[in-house]
Amino acid sequence: MLNADQIVEKGLLKLEQSKGKKAQVGYDLSLQTVKQIRQNPQDKFGIVLKNKTSLADYTETKKVQLDGSMGWILYPGTYEITFWEGCKLPADYVGLIRQRSSLLRNGTIIHSSVFDPGFETEFMGCVMRVNETIFIEEDARVAQIYFHKCDEVSELYDGQWQNDKQRG
Repeated sequence: MLNADQIVEKGLLKLEQSKGKKAQVGYDLSLQTVKQIRQNPQDKFGIVLKNKTSLADYTETKKVQLDGSMGWILYPGTYEITFWEGCKLPADYVGLIRQRSSLLRNGTIIHSSVFDPGFETEFMGCVMRVNETIFIEEDARVAQIYFHKCDEVSELYDGQWQNDKQRG
């Protein structure tokens, strides 16, 4: 597993707009946007086929002010979140994202898929499951990405999510 200095030196992250920071192991990611996933039964639902995925309806979550801070009050549900940080993975690295303990201790869990070798995006995203109502300040560091070196793969990721070309 790489430390934060190694991650930055290898250029695994796109940090031009980052509001995160180096962590002991990995890099803290900062929250850019929050969208609730399919909050009403009549909304479009997600479809996963052998060769393509269609997304459920997402509803932009509006920011509010609480005690002088702008952010989101999030009620129990599932949210798609986007970070200010992106990534560009070479053929011999994979990445994973976990929530920071401040979220976990408040009943909120972040789930990420594997960020495959060859994957590139300006702004990473993943799913957040809120179990208890929580306020999260805009630009807060909510997750941590960490990377593992793997044997170099012969075929790099080039799926429908490359460079956010299919993201809503």
